[in-house]
Amino acid sequence: MKVFSLVTILLATSLGASQCLADYEQGDFIVRIGWGTVQPDDDSDWLLIDDAVDLPGTRVYVDDGDAATFTGTWLFADHFGLGLLLATPFEHDLDISGLPDPVDPIGALPLGKVPLGSIEHLPPTLTVQWFPVCKESWVQPYVGFGVNFTTFMDEDIDRVAQGYFEDVLGAVSNAGLRLDDSWGLAGELGVDIAFGRDSSWLFNAAVWYLDIDTDARVDFRDRDNNWVRITTDVDIDPWVYSVGLGYKF
Repeated sequence: MKVFSLVTILLATSLGASQCLADYEQGDFIVRIGWGTVQPDDDSDWLLIDDAVDLPGTRVYVDDGDAATFTGTWLFADHFGLGLLLATPFEHDLDISGLPDPVDPIGALPLGKVPLGSIEHLPPTLTVQWFPVCKESWVQPYVGFGVNFTTFMDEDIDRVAQGYFEDVLGAVSNAGLRLDDSWGLAGELGVDIAFGRDSSWLFNAAVWYLDIDTDARVDFRDRDNNWVRITTDVDIDPWVYSVGLGYKF
């Protein structure tokens, strides 16, 4: 929230500035490299077996992940640019809670949070950015709105979950985990702080909110050689925080 407070103050100050030539002017490029962390504001529906049997009280949790981030801005007009967020894959552990206890599956005390698996994802995000500050300022806050595309990869089932599927649900094959790609809206706040008024090098801090909703499913064969599918809708909806260095061309 400190990033929000800083950028809010800077934006409020810039709105009161007199009109002048843009420092970030049409045709400029800004590239930045940094380190980011994804902190999901996660939620999910109850797990559903074969589109027929609900598991009340169950839900999926998505843990934090971090990775290198790469962002760029092309200013198509003075004060306005197209921003692109790229990153190396973010890796997240998945947990699940509320499963019936295999020792007492019809009892009143379900299992607590147990490992489900792990995933990696890439969240390329395109935004239209506004840089309101005048040329005299070496501090350049910005705000952006746009769209996010998230693709998932390297989905793996944890051995704890695999053991549960075998003991309780009769799995005889390795379970497979799959998360569908997601499209959603995105918003960002950021600030570039130059290393001196005439320097092209800068420090950057930014925060994004990404609308990431995906359908998750687990598939395996049971003792009767039938395919069993467990599904749920997972809302990841993360805050992404990044700090790094940049250069303005």
